Amino acid sequence: MSNADAGAVAALDFVRQEWLAFGNRFGEFVAAADKEEKCLLLPLVAASLNLSMYSPEGHAAATRYAARARTMSAGANPREQAWLAAIDAWIAGDSEQSARHFEKVVAEWPRDLLAVKLAQLLAFSRGDSETLLKVGAQAATANEDNRFVRAMHAFGLEECNRLDEAETLARAAVAVDRCDPWAHHTIAHCLEARGRMLEGVAFLRSMSDTWEGCNSFMYTHNWWHLALFLIDLDRTDEALQLHDRRVWGVWKEFCEDQANAVSLLTRLELRGVDVGSRWADLATYLKPRLHEHFSAFHDLHYLYGLARAGEQSAVTEMLASLEDRAERAKPFERETWADCTVPLAHGLAAHAKGDHADAARLIGQAMPHLRTIGGSIAQRALFSAIHLDALARSGWNDKALAILQADERERPTVAATKRALAEVYRKLGRTEQALAAEYQAEQLARQYRAAGEKAA
Repeated sequence: MSNADAGAVAALDFVRQEWLAFGNRFGEFVAAADKEEKCLLLPLVAASLNLSMYSPEGHAAATRYAARARTMSAGANPREQAWLAAIDAWIAGDSEQSARHFEKVVAEWPRDLLAVKLAQLLAFSRGDSETLLKVGAQAATANEDNRFVRAMHAFGLEECNRLDEAETLARAAVAVDRCDPWAHHTIAHCLEARGRMLEGVAFLRSMSDTWEGCNSFMYTHNWWHLALFLIDLDRTDEALQLHDRRVWGVWKEFCEDQANAVSLLTRLELRGVDVGSRWADLATYLKPRLHEHFSAFHDLHYLYGLARAGEQSAVTEMLASLEDRAERAKPFERETWADCTVPLAHGLAAHAKGDHADAARLIGQAMPHLRTIGGSIAQRALFSAIHLDALARSGWNDKALAILQADERERPTVAATKRALAEVYRKLGRTEQALAAEYQAEQLARQYRAAGEKAA
């Protein structure tokens, strides 16, 4: 590091540890970055923290930090120059170029775990699971002494559907130190992908005491994962309680907490749960975000939350804004905004209004491009679930059946999937198969009720 005294080194060591542990003490680092006058890495890291907030305030703060870093850049070494180029590109909206710069840092200096984290974050935001894994593997090779790197590597494996390897590696990380929330998160993904819900509930509850010192994102998101298991176990009352107590309300202004809440309320409604006035409360925090467009993944959650709250004028305004954003898309992001986000947003708005045929058609257009909006496989499954609901309600039974059969092959333990299969089979006149699916669903439901009573 150029021009770094002992205080600067300590501040960077601290923020690296805090970020990898998903801690909540970033304010201490920001205070040090605000005072720094020589070492450009401090304001650059502060800029990256703000950019990861996906908010106008964060973007403005990052711009100020990057400007300060440039005043300290004389004599910057190649790694620092790459950091500065990466932050400048991110601020300018060129996330692909920013990612390339961070990936270069990781390739040449794989001990720079802040760069590893940011390279993975940018890959994740583009749905680029291959790069997510590549970066994690590079870090793992060079950082065998760091307890957090196993989970970073494991999450890339999970997003590439290498579930056995991912779970083994993440459990090895927990064996080293059970206070690794990203390892817990990766294991939750692996268990959810296989429909191992009872195991998921038991595991996450056994680790939940370690999340109290986590930042809002990690705290609410791991509880969100527990709620998904409960929904698939037909324990929707418990899932709704988790929404109220653990998922929504920690930091209502934060984009990730908003996305968690939209996702969870939607999944509950798709299972027939009345969520009451919760959409209205959420919409209060979504209405200021109509024109942000820092992340297609977040925008689509905002849009659907507003639509479910009945905020039609806000929905209309946001749809027009998304169309404008798609027209301004750079070549590398056109698939994300034009081919996926715009039709998906219109489809989500149609679904919220009950126009299921239009929803099925529009969301169907977007589905081949869904990966490009970013988010995890589990998070993007929300839009697949809405699409399935639209297909079933608009009478596209053959397409609904194909999706449900694929879901059942992946996760044969979910009673709700078998109930949905039974309903579609009946619509198609396949009574014997409908009866078999209903029987299997009831058998699973009994097993899960008994397990829930035993746990209680």
